[in-house]
Amino acid sequence: MRRLFILILIGLIAASYAPAVFETPTPDAVSSGMGDITPAVGFGPASLFGGEGISAGGGYRRSFNHSDFDELCAWASWTNEKYGRAIIDVSSFSVENLSGETKFSLGYSRPLFSDIHTELGLAAKANLLSLSYEPSVSGTELGSAMGFTIDLAAEAIIYERTRIRVLAENLTATNMGISGDIEIPRAVTGLIAYSPYNNTTIAFHVRREAGVDFDYNLGVSMQPHEMIEFRLGAATNPDRVTGGIGLNYNVFRFDYALKSHPVLPISHTVTLGFDLAR
Repeated sequence: MRRLFILILIGLIAASYAPAVFETPTPDAVSSGMGDITPAVGFGPASLFGGEGISAGGGYRRSFNHSDFDELCAWASWTNEKYGRAIIDVSSFSVENLSGETKFSLGYSRPLFSDIHTELGLAAKANLLSLSYEPSVSGTELGSAMGFTIDLAAEAIIYERTRIRVLAENLTATNMGISGDIEIPRAVTGLIAYSPYNNTTIAFHVRREAGVDFDYNLGVSMQPHEMIEFRLGAATNPDRVTGGIGLNYNVFRFDYALKSHPVLPISHTVTLGFDLAR
């Protein structure tokens, strides 16, 4: 009975967002653990702004601890101080017997200006989106659709301790469907992060999606040892708390995050990968 109740409740919540698609971000345990930061401007492997070297890996999210809402992703990035950062990621989210979403993204960021006090960088991201529906109960084929969006982001680093990041998603205002009634989210995100000590970061994150209330998020990460990192966070709309842990050994990394919900079960996110510093 409890399982049936959860399924019905999840279905009602999902229906309340229809016909919006591509609502879920790339599974990124680092960003999720720090208050559910938007991954593109977060501190995880899917960020447009990252460290030196080569990185690759994959992620998995089980939303509301239910297999019908599993999400997968894979990414690869290359960052060079002179040429900037290039990142490719692909993610997939499907609901059994209902729909499937696939997103392929190519991002690039480059520093524009730097002096002893300030650094300024700019990033762009192109996204190819594919949406498909399962046949209806009567056997009618509901078809599929594709779309293309562009995101832009900027970062300012002040005295090496303060980071300000801004992201604008779906600048092309792309919608899907014959009548354009399948909405792809358009949103603006702002993040300010401060590192009071080495290996400690406090981040405040605000996101506003068109037609939706503001999301306010706060996250903290602490790395007492080079092999382990702890993360905590809180978010609104709806109110929830997050937490996570990161483990690093040699070039390999493992990150785990959990996210609560006021009514539904906890969501879990795991990412595995490797980082090869130049």
